[in-house]
Amino acid sequence: MQRSMLAKDLKRTLEFIVETEPTEETKQMAESQKPFEFSISPDSLQNVRKQARHKIPDFLFEGQLDTTFCDIAKPLQGTITIRKCAVDIKSIELQLVRVETCSYMEGEAREATEIQNIQIADGNVTHDLTLPIYMVFPRLFTCSTTKSKAFKIEFELNLILVFVDSHMVTENFSLVLHR
Repeated sequence: MQRSMLAKDLKRTLEFIVETEPTEETKQMAESQKPFEFSISPDSLQNVRKQARHKIPDFLFEGQLDTTFCDIAKPLQGTITIRKCAVDIKSIELQLVRVETCSYMEGEAREATEIQNIQIADGNVTHDLTLPIYMVFPRLFTCSTTKSKAFKIEFELNLILVFVDSHMVTENFSLVLHR
């Protein structure tokens, strides 16, 4: 608002978030989703050198995510169970990552940004104990998954298992977020 010469102009900045009702297509996709089950063991690991395979301890982690087609307004839920592990566990963490991809003539530029990191277990976890997974999506750092010819905004969930000897196992899950 402009004021007289001797008084400063008034300015105000206001941030707002626009939310719309879900479309019928989104509702149908959400209803048709089944729980996503996963199992992590030394045999399921990728990006491991052949020389290092014998150093990997014997373990088996099983779990499920209620869905990978997530409503931003509702928390991501699931479970993880440590079936067996030859070494002690230091921590179990969930990491939410936003992946932004821009296309250009020579290829694509891809940038991943950690949005949130939640520790769901600290210390050695009792075997065969089911741990809950519960993550609320941060409102200001997430949006609906967007894909077009020029750019993409996607989300990934990393399940990170850190052993006492500081070795780490990471499992990556793609998430589709919607409002």
